Amino acid sequence: MIEVTDTIKKAYEESTTQYDKIILDNEEYFIDNVQYCDDCYLDGNIFGTAIARTLDFEIENIVDLEEKEFEYLTGVKTENGIEWISLGNFITQEADPDELGNVITVSAMDYMLKSNVEYKTELDYGSGTVTILQVLQEACTLAGLVLATTDFANSTFIVDSNQFSEGSLIRQVFQAVAQISGTFAKIRSDNKLYFITPKRTGLTVREVHTMKVKDLDKLKVAKLVGCKNKIKPNDYSELTLKRNTHPINLVSLGMSDVEGENVVLRDEESIEEDGENSLVINDNPFAYTQSKREQLITAFFNVVKGFKYTSFEIIGQSKPYYETGDEVIVVDTDGTYCYSFLFRFNYKSRNGLESEMSAPSIIKATVAYQNVLSAEEIAKRTELIVDKQEQTITGIIESQGEFENQLTQVEQSIDSISQSVQDVTDYKREVEGITQIHLEDAGATDVLELEIRGNKTYECNLYPGENVFPSEDLYPNQEVI
Repeated sequence: MIEVTDTIKKAYEESTTQYDKIILDNEEYFIDNVQYCDDCYLDGNIFGTAIARTLDFEIENIVDLEEKEFEYLTGVKTENGIEWISLGNFITQEADPDELGNVITVSAMDYMLKSNVEYKTELDYGSGTVTILQVLQEACTLAGLVLATTDFANSTFIVDSNQFSEGSLIRQVFQAVAQISGTFAKIRSDNKLYFITPKRTGLTVREVHTMKVKDLDKLKVAKLVGCKNKIKPNDYSELTLKRNTHPINLVSLGMSDVEGENVVLRDEESIEEDGENSLVINDNPFAYTQSKREQLITAFFNVVKGFKYTSFEIIGQSKPYYETGDEVIVVDTDGTYCYSFLFRFNYKSRNGLESEMSAPSIIKATVAYQNVLSAEEIAKRTELIVDKQEQTITGIIESQGEFENQLTQVEQSIDSISQSVQDVTDYKREVEGITQIHLEDAGATDVLELEIRGNKTYECNLYPGENVFPSEDLYPNQEVI
């Protein structure tokens, strides 16, 4: 939430009359028919998003706004006169005059627009000292942005190679960091980049629906439990309370195109009570091997575990000092509390009563949990390692059994368009006395090397099959002691 004066808060309780202006080159220009959108929800989720705030308005055709940067302020009339709230700087994307050329319709974005440029790193990834935080700091510097959040989950994780291919945007770096840290990326009104995890500091969802308040003045109790933002019946004309989302209790990191690559953590107690409610992150550039996913998942899980809220939609008088990620208490006309967050904010001015606020439901992802195999079961490993910086792809398939360990490795170099294949089968069996070993037990393949070790080696007991041809150094029926 943007910090504003008490007189501004009081004015928004009593009035819907709003004023809007921009500041360009130290000059003020009043604007009209404003629509301001602040969103962090995309494709059924909030985690891992990096969405720009947008601003559309009309202005008298007396100023050149093509590709210009300006500050947007909205105001309300208070007992002290008009007081202004700065919502930050925006960059013009389109400026179209009407047919008569008297009015310009402007579309603009906040500083997230600066991240729509290619990420070209100069970090020494091979040094083994580069962290996710350092990758993020470099990306911000390249985009000309100030990073406000430096403490987040997995910030100190070592990144040993650049996994962002040529042509990747800096915004994609932000998305990758947000994914693996359980946050969403946002430019706020101070023009700085934040990585935000919605946090509950007030009432819990369960407490919300057991409380009734007849006298709305008693809403002051909300301050005692930490939540500053209350949306009351006089703030809206329409309210739709949807459902309480179930807490996230299963997290998965994996590869979308490789089966069996998921690394999963579960909150068994919550699953027993609420069922599985999962958050799945696939193909994250920092989690491109099985071992890295295993290292990254714990901190990520601890951030998002238990996250839940009440889904709602509101049309009414919005308050422009609210920001996405803010916790809110929504009060129904019967005095029932609903505890939630603001994830979508479509603010309209001057007709503020048509503003829209909502918290869409996070869509549940279904992930098949892979049980850890026991010591008696065959262990398998399938791993696809993509090194975009070196332009190589390495595929590893390993199968471990009681007697056999088979490893197949395929490496492809894009530059040289060459491919090398390594296929090794280790077949091991301990025996006592004289026994027969049949090569077909080890797999139907050409035998390049066969070694039998023991106190005594009896080549006379090695019976070549039709596809096995002894070398010049192998003499059947001759005992070697």
